[in-house]
Amino acid sequence: MTLILWGRASSANVQKPLWALAELGIPYEHRIVGGRYGGTDSPEFAALTPTRKVPVLQDGPLAIWDSHAILRHLGLYHAPKGHALSLATPAAMAASDSWLDFTATVLQPPFIRLFWQLVRTPADQRSVPAQEAAKKDIAAALTELARGIDDQGRLAGADFSMADVAAGSLMYRLNDLAPDLIAAEPKVAAWVARLQARPHWQAHIATSYEELRV
Repeated sequence: MTLILWGRASSANVQKPLWALAELGIPYEHRIVGGRYGGTDSPEFAALTPTRKVPVLQDGPLAIWDSHAILRHLGLYHAPKGHALSLATPAAMAASDSWLDFTATVLQPPFIRLFWQLVRTPADQRSVPAQEAAKKDIAAALTELARGIDDQGRLAGADFSMADVAAGSLMYRLNDLAPDLIAAEPKVAAWVARLQARPHWQAHIATSYEELRV
């Protein structure tokens, strides 16, 4: 049965499974909902997730919600054995899983605060102190991220993994909004350069977010 991914491509959280699905080469149906497209209050979508937020992945009778839960599901049950994104072994899970949680709890929250200040808030309502506080927290998170990147610019010791998908999905927008934060961490900058060379990064991550501006 074909997978169904619900969510709009301009959502940073939807971009994570979009990128992973492309890297895996898995066929899927993309149903665009959320934001200006609406649809998250429909009975069909509401039956899939109690949060009524995107993304949601339908896999037959299963509905998996939350972007990182979807990444884990894909890595455990849809990545071929030996694929870079497979999480089917304890070693593969150990290499990526902590970074998925790190992204969700440490890196992404201040990124979202900064993104909302600079993109989702009218200019006359923005707060410079709020922006600076978000940048400070992002900088601290990037310092921690850099400790996990080796001298070859690889996160978690791998050329590519779910760790890259989770954390790397935020780097295009972060580099656009606050490039000095990435430049301040040479290992992070080298890692981002590796991701930028991937065709599916260009297709699903390095995309316009102009529709989100207010």
